[in-house]
Amino acid sequence: MLRSESLRQLLIISSLILCSISDGFIFGQMSGMVDDLRGKESQITLNDADVSLIASIINATCIMGFGVVALLSEKFGRRQTISILSIPVLVSYIMVYLGQDMATIVTSRVIVGVCYGGVLILTYIAMAEYMNPNKRAFYINLISAIGPSVGTVLGHVLCLLLHWRTVALIGLIPTGLSAILPLFWVESPSWLASQGRFEECKKVYRELFGKSNASEAQLELLIETEKAKRNEITGNKRSFAIIVEKMRTAMTKKYFWKIMVLGAVINIYRIAAGKLMFSTLAITMLQELTGTSNILVYTFYVDGFFILGSIFSLFSLSAMKMRPLIFSLGFLANFTLLVLSACVHFIPSDSTYYVWTVISLLAFYFITVLTGPYAVLEPYLAEIFPLDIKLYCILLSSFLISIASFLAVFLAPLMFATIGYDGVFLLNALIVFLCLGYLWFFMPETKGRTLQEIEYYFKNNNFNDLQETNNEQVTGLL
Repeated sequence: MLRSESLRQLLIISSLILCSISDGFIFGQMSGMVDDLRGKESQITLNDADVSLIASIINATCIMGFGVVALLSEKFGRRQTISILSIPVLVSYIMVYLGQDMATIVTSRVIVGVCYGGVLILTYIAMAEYMNPNKRAFYINLISAIGPSVGTVLGHVLCLLLHWRTVALIGLIPTGLSAILPLFWVESPSWLASQGRFEECKKVYRELFGKSNASEAQLELLIETEKAKRNEITGNKRSFAIIVEKMRTAMTKKYFWKIMVLGAVINIYRIAAGKLMFSTLAITMLQELTGTSNILVYTFYVDGFFILGSIFSLFSLSAMKMRPLIFSLGFLANFTLLVLSACVHFIPSDSTYYVWTVISLLAFYFITVLTGPYAVLEPYLAEIFPLDIKLYCILLSSFLISIASFLAVFLAPLMFATIGYDGVFLLNALIVFLCLGYLWFFMPETKGRTLQEIEYYFKNNNFNDLQETNNEQVTGLL
């Protein structure tokens, strides 16, 4: 029989998976909508630029979501903020179903972008804060890889079988559940500690993780770390001015900029690796690569490997450290992308073997990149920023990344038309190689480390001193 703390964690994990499925479904449904609006939709007349704007505007407006989530989460905590931000997404699906003009469709995308951006980053942060350090990367990957992949694939397939407006209504189900279930959680102990609510933090932490010697030592470290940071700047007060002061102080430190640059490189890698572009434009891409509109089999094939890569990532994270995983499979995936680019360029499109060669390489690329690089990079983003200013650091770093994401999707159709799919694949591979080179020198191993240990590393360039302190605390409890 499951213990009460295991049941609480199971509720949180299942809720966050539903949030990530909802996020993935947004892009899967939009892929079918974008394809239809390019010429099949008779009720709305749009040109290619209009459709590209609809497809990409989510990535530009999600930056506002990062700001909204920083403010809401500061006031309401993690669980209530997820519920609050999920409600407008429900409204946006209804707008898509009923919308008969571009203004309505674009407005729905703006709403989704703001709320999607907030929920996306908050699910990563929540999973990092609610899970044991030894299981953190595994579960973050579960919500950052498995959930969105399932949601995206479901949206792709349903849009090939049903009208995209009907698929939008189906999206109400996972989004509705992800709005309701967080109301039954306990609050994040890390957030409670960052607010100075230490007695509540202790109670909730023990409800989630029990009272073992190891968990008590981690709880003590969490509280002492947050007390020290509060005493350094604020005493026991809390306000927006204090947050500004904390950010100003952090920005004078070398470690802060080291983390910010690392976060930027990770995000550039994630964009260039192509998951976002494929999720949004999959149906159009597969039709143009294969030269046919009858792509149900090809979609099942590529998306099936998409999901397999997400599933394999759970095992790869359990079996391997994060650095060996990203560099081994990262280089393999990028080599596959180079081979795919060469095949698209050199093999005649009317060749007997062209279609299945290209589709198979694309499928193998996604299973490799999702098993390795994405499995590492997405959990990593939830770990590296200091706890008390984490959401504000993410907000700051996201301005550039949101613009890059917007341009990657908005310009993709133009790039496909000008330099071809082979050129786009080659360009993305070159960018990823540069990112891998940077990460080789500046990315530490964080598997099994607490968030406080990771923060200590970036400030001091080692784990050793804090590890000795942790060992002394555990020994004292025995």
